[in-house]
Amino acid sequence: MGTERVIKQLNTYLKEVANIPFKWGEHDCFIFTNTAFHRMYGQGWADEWLDNYLGGDGYPLKKSKLQEKFGFSTFEEAADTKLVRYKGIPPRGSLVTTTTDVSRRWYVGAAMGLSVGSSAAFLSTEGVVYLPIETINNAWVIK
Repeated sequence: MGTERVIKQLNTYLKEVANIPFKWGEHDCFIFTNTAFHRMYGQGWADEWLDNYLGGDGYPLKKSKLQEKFGFSTFEEAADTKLVRYKGIPPRGSLVTTTTDVSRRWYVGAAMGLSVGSSAAFLSTEGVVYLPIETINNAWVIK
């Protein structure tokens, strides 16, 4: 899949969801990033997790329950099984995490977003927000 096509799909998706606020189970950071991967690469980065991370109350399972259900101690460990960890400035379309406040409580220890070059896109209560790439803790690219 060509880089230009991936970037175009990412930009189109980000424009479509720019003003959609964060909402668990509908437009949270997992759904946001997984849907972006569908658009860019034709499949989500963790489709099989979609129906398994929420409890009956519509909120994510507590960290201990997520660990029990999926068998990973950390989100980073889980993401490493799906994608390749990237060192350095992540390319556009990479899955990224930050611990910078984007107005959410993190169930996995960080907020998930997407690299868009010199910044990264994350969800907030107002919609998509962009943080400097320096705020990124980790990044992953497709295998």
